[in-house]
Amino acid sequence: MRPLLGILRMSIALPTIVIGSLLIIATMWIPIRVRGIKIAAWLLTALASLAMALFNVRFHCAEPEKLFRHQGFVFPNHITYFDILMMVRVLPMRFVSAIENRSMPFIGWVAIAIGTVFVNRSDKQSRAEARTQLAKIANAQPFPPIVVYPEGGVGPVRGLQPFRYGAFEIAAEGGVPYLPCAILYSHPEVIVWGQKEGFMDTFWRLACFPGPVEANLMPLIPIQPGPSDDPKQLATDGHRVIAAALGVPPQM
Repeated sequence: MRPLLGILRMSIALPTIVIGSLLIIATMWIPIRVRGIKIAAWLLTALASLAMALFNVRFHCAEPEKLFRHQGFVFPNHITYFDILMMVRVLPMRFVSAIENRSMPFIGWVAIAIGTVFVNRSDKQSRAEARTQLAKIANAQPFPPIVVYPEGGVGPVRGLQPFRYGAFEIAAEGGVPYLPCAILYSHPEVIVWGQKEGFMDTFWRLACFPGPVEANLMPLIPIQPGPSDDPKQLATDGHRVIAAALGVPPQM
């Protein structure tokens, strides 16, 4: 029965992603804004809601107003591709992503349409340019928030990788507020994206799982850093706060 469920869900999800992506790309030039955000970006929020309903993922966010009020960076933990849908489910946010994601069909195109900043982590010059670009964007246009995963990549199913402090350094130098967030799933082994797996492998596993998967997004306490703050200490403190929310030991 599970393979049949997977086939049914995939047969609905794939054309929905294609159509939704094309709508986002087609409307990205429309200047009309809702709550200060382009209509094209709100279509991504609608697409995230549809995806969660289709795959029986029950989304919970106890204090969504924290995200609506926040201007600056958002720093969540990261274990799966689904984390992106978690962040945009409340409101459309912008992202920092690895350069290889830019070439992904539809997903990469949508990322470009919503203003994603792409970084080549193997190229020092690209990283430096991205840092400069991030600082300018965060100060000139702090809303909608910019999501940065301080682990620097997908982390373990039940745990939290040490945080890189580059984003905290940008926030401190520019005085940009940031909001730590904890993302927690009831069945992380179903929804996780393993390092040795392809995207479609993880997508298929979720499609075959009847669910429900409880998905919790927990905005924590916003931080207003300043130039005198130590980025390494900010990263340590942020890691500790998110680890406590997830119920896992800090690893610094």
